[in-house]
Amino acid sequence: MGKLEYFDYRKVAKEIKVPDNILREIEDEVKKEFPRDRMMYELHVLRAIKSKYWQKDSEKKKIKIGGGRKGRILNIK
Repeated sequence: MGKLEYFDYRKVAKEIKVPDNILREIEDEVKKEFPRDRMMYELHVLRAIKSKYWQKDSEKKKIKIGGGRKGRILNIK
């Protein structure tokens, strides 16, 4: 049996053309927030890529990962 996937965020990332390097950065940052909870990890990666905040034309891009006061800001260069 393969790894259980809750949310097919990779398919969504491919459909909306998220660059591989940005997807990896999002995955790495979310993994810090949810190291043991696969469902929450996948959900937050999906939310981050669907927000399309990473597409904004600026030199330094930021994506908020997580919610509430514990949310982190991911800096993407």
